[in-house]
Amino acid sequence: MRQLFLLLQKELTELVRTKKAMVLLIVFGIFGIMNAALAKLTPWMISLMGDSLAEQGITFGAISVTALTAWTQYFKNLMMEYILILALFSGIFAQEYQSGTLINLLTKGVSRQKVALSKLLIALFGWSVCYWLTFFITLGYSAYYWENALTNGIWLAAFCAYIMGVWLLSLELAFASALQSGMYALLLTGGVFVLCYALGMLPALTRFLPPRLGDGLSLLTGDMESTDYLPALWISLAFSVVQSALCMVGIRKKQL
Repeated sequence: MRQLFLLLQKELTELVRTKKAMVLLIVFGIFGIMNAALAKLTPWMISLMGDSLAEQGITFGAISVTALTAWTQYFKNLMMEYILILALFSGIFAQEYQSGTLINLLTKGVSRQKVALSKLLIALFGWSVCYWLTFFITLGYSAYYWENALTNGIWLAAFCAYIMGVWLLSLELAFASALQSGMYALLLTGGVFVLCYALGMLPALTRFLPPRLGDGLSLLTGDMESTDYLPALWISLAFSVVQSALCMVGIRKKQL
């Protein structure tokens, strides 16, 4: 346990030293602010463009902005958040393999499984902090601007989107533990996501696939019920556990 604690401390120090932690907190904080800010400023921006649009025959009626508008922006930004977190953690194993620092740890009696577990936990910790930072900033600004900040189903929708990030990260780290390049791990993760997204176009499969979890907006608008997300939620959790185990296998089989 002491070894795991020291490895976690090492990974956290590395996050801070390389400025990755600062980048993540700043960018995800900006996402949280912009979700509500863009919703609040939408009527003003449209009014600025009103004259030029009217000349082209485009007119707008009264625009009603509510907390749902902010949450709509929140879910639209999710894909950028996923890409950012995956890009920053894609090289978490590759940098150890290429620099040879992992060999020094192993010769001191540290097990490969604990190394993999520490990296997996620190990646999930980073995602958790950043994701919920964005969520609560959006929630706070929505509560400040509108009374109906907590729209029906928002907690389940937010949790599902969070689990989708967990699934993607554990998938990437499963690839990264077995590969020499973080870029390959990132591309393979993207490839699996695209495949799942394409399969989701089949009505018989869509409710079982992880990409369903990113569509929290449909729950808020009433287009889907909470039970529609449960198959994908349970399957994503199961996949995340399996992928975490594969991360341990990958580093154990890796030739250093």
